[in-house]
Amino acid sequence: MRLSVILPARNEAHHLRENLQRVCEALSGQDLEVVVVDDGSDDATAACGESAAEAGLPVRTVRQPVNLGKGAALFRGFAESSGELVAFLDADLEIAPENVLRLVERLGASGADVVVGTRRGEPTGFPLPRRLLSGAFRRGVAFLFGLPVGDTQTGIKLFRREVLERVAPRMTTSRFAFDVELLVAATRFGYAIAECPVATSYGRDGGLGRLSPRHLLETGADALRIYYRASFWSWLNPGLFARFWMVVFVAGVFLFGIGVAKLLTPVVLHPPVRQVFRVLALQFLPPLLRDWLVFAGGALMVALSLVQLNKILLAAFARRDRGGLAGLLKR
Repeated sequence: MRLSVILPARNEAHHLRENLQRVCEALSGQDLEVVVVDDGSDDATAACGESAAEAGLPVRTVRQPVNLGKGAALFRGFAESSGELVAFLDADLEIAPENVLRLVERLGASGADVVVGTRRGEPTGFPLPRRLLSGAFRRGVAFLFGLPVGDTQTGIKLFRREVLERVAPRMTTSRFAFDVELLVAATRFGYAIAECPVATSYGRDGGLGRLSPRHLLETGADALRIYYRASFWSWLNPGLFARFWMVVFVAGVFLFGIGVAKLLTPVVLHPPVRQVFRVLALQFLPPLLRDWLVFAGGALMVALSLVQLNKILLAAFARRDRGGLAGLLKR
């Protein structure tokens, strides 16, 4: 099958020509195309990609005039590619291009639709601050999404083309958290995801490399937005009617609890709470009548709200796909 390797590149002119030569040599036995996406570089990144093509390498260069983010660059490269298999690979080659072949083998052996490179169990060479932040992010993603992979952020992944064709229209995140959104959408569509251990070599300056505190905050915020878009609430999308009955349900549970407490045990309220509940809890009525009214009123509110919310949920179950990340089913 034809293999397309997408390399997002921003200000990588100092080593891009050499790295493209290395990629093409490592994958020389494949029916190969390499798509370089210059994501708004300020240097000669695009020219280096074009010179590689002029030298006879199977390289095409696409230029985005402004920096739109890694995710946007990868999906622009995918749109320009033609391979039945599509690999994502970082242009700095912190992960050696020979690993693409390992992912291709893993795809064939496992029958999966997606293979994700993972740094687990492999030497990374990453400094301690980067490892700590990566570990914290992995644990946060695992807690929020329960994805079947241990490392979403490794810069090498392999997809059957069908997966990206179906997932790409759902994507809204264009920067570092796009990997999370991509894998969440693939999982929701029912595509099988496998892992393949890869070795990495850290070649950046500083403890965090290309990441900055702003990038970390943006990535965390994007992950939370993805969580909401992939959540039950986004799929249900409760309208005003549903929210009203949710409030009624909560109020009913509260009043029902007060009623039970007043019937079973003496509850003493102190100012200023006592004045507020004098009206809310009907304390101007005879105690026995009041307690039964609160109890019965709370129970009735709970029952009515449960009936209405059940109708809303049943209607939502008939709506499998809202066009985002929530409620997706593979067809």
